[in-house]
Amino acid sequence: MGSLSFKTETAKQRFRQVLKALDSIAGKDQLAFLTTQRVSKESGISDGVLFRHFVSKDAMLEAWIEQRGESVRLLLEAMPGGRGGLMYVVQQLLKQEALLSFLCCQPMETPYLRDKLNVFRSQFYRVMLLRIELLSSAPSGIAPEVLADHLMQKIYRAWNPANTGRNRQKELLMSQLPWETADSNKEMFPARDVLQRLALNDSGFVFDPVNGRSFSANDVGLYILRFLQQSDDIDALMASINRDFDANPAEVQRDVTEFSGQLRKFLA
Repeated sequence: MGSLSFKTETAKQRFRQVLKALDSIAGKDQLAFLTTQRVSKESGISDGVLFRHFVSKDAMLEAWIEQRGESVRLLLEAMPGGRGGLMYVVQQLLKQEALLSFLCCQPMETPYLRDKLNVFRSQFYRVMLLRIELLSSAPSGIAPEVLADHLMQKIYRAWNPANTGRNRQKELLMSQLPWETADSNKEMFPARDVLQRLALNDSGFVFDPVNGRSFSANDVGLYILRFLQQSDDIDALMASINRDFDANPAEVQRDVTEFSGQLRKFLA
């Protein structure tokens, strides 16, 4: 437990139980509106005993953030150079579900805890971006920020408990970076039959009759959806956007990647 000290072995064990309980809850993406009753149930520790070790629910969450954040920091510190270093970090995350959940779950509602968590997440992103910038094997013509966003999207999809294909995503990431996968472009968006069920109108209103959700898309988002309802050729989509909107290719790649991530969350 790092520099932490405990008066008794029982206190140390209780601390570990609470952390594992929070790992489990985060892994189900249910950390945002946590209750002490939920922690008690997951950890097997009564409310009364919990509050002998932690003064509040936020204190439990803060301890969890500090401990898991330190683990992420040590993982990045041990990261080798080059492509092997990126693969090492990704593989370790996929093997350590607690760290994966730490980086991907919906943040808690308390502002200072959310900010504290986002500091670790931002640090992780910056390190991955820096390593991608130094990568000699990165595809040319695509901004490092786009590749970093693509990688983070794939990591999220491999973790997302609502994603029925996450085991396949994990399998792919264990051996290849996203841009090295032959069909990575096709995986950016949901299958065409899924997109075809969406109801679109000219004002940008998008409705999914299956999950009952709706959202508003801008002109480019609406353009993307209409294109993909007819074709799943991502390269043709990129070229079409570049032509019809007179846009910078790197910006188009970044915006399409961001939109695909938002769309997958909407359809999850």
